Amino acid sequence: MVGWVRYSMWDRWRDLTRFRLACEMALDSYKSYVNDFPVTSTAELTVHDPSGDSGFKCGLDDFKLVLNDSEVLYRTIFPSYVALTEDLARELVERLVTDKGIARATFSTMAPIGDLTDSAERYVSITAVEVWGEAILKAGSRGWSDVKGGKRGVVEAITVRNLCAHGIPVFNRTAVNRITVAAGRAIAIKEGDRILLDKKKFATYTATLRAFARTMADAVTNLPDAPPAP
Repeated sequence: MVGWVRYSMWDRWRDLTRFRLACEMALDSYKSYVNDFPVTSTAELTVHDPSGDSGFKCGLDDFKLVLNDSEVLYRTIFPSYVALTEDLARELVERLVTDKGIARATFSTMAPIGDLTDSAERYVSITAVEVWGEAILKAGSRGWSDVKGGKRGVVEAITVRNLCAHGIPVFNRTAVNRITVAAGRAIAIKEGDRILLDKKKFATYTATLRAFARTMADAVTNLPDAPPAP
């Protein structure tokens, strides 16, 4: 019987989600506080860093624009969820090779020799999720159809992370083409469309990543261990 495995990534996912909830609550409270300032002066008001650790200054109206932007928090924190998914993938590749007897050559762009941890980390870092995701799923006799959201959902989520991490506010041609190929059909997203990452979209993307991670983890865990070397 296959033993139950608790991957450490889930503890970090839990902690990140707790932090996100704390940020949401703190921001909601602070928004109410700032937005309800009883300002009567016509003079321009300036917000500054009260700790004195920086020379930051900003007009109150400009400060409110960012404070009330519902997407800033999610654009900031979303890349961390993708990073956790990728770190789990690295751990799963290692486990497939060391515990399940899967040949390193299964992961076509991974170095065939050398330290496995370093090789797996580099493999996931430089290889598209379309490739490493499929390799892990296939090794565990699963496929994209077993992932809620499917290949298109996972690829879109990671593509959005890449764009946000590089400060790109719209879907570029490369991103649209990549998502279209993953979907296997025409998609509604067009080049130049603004990337929406409000709470609802954030929840959709993180749910897709969570489903993807669970499917990969279950697939690997349920494989029988390789017999010990003679």
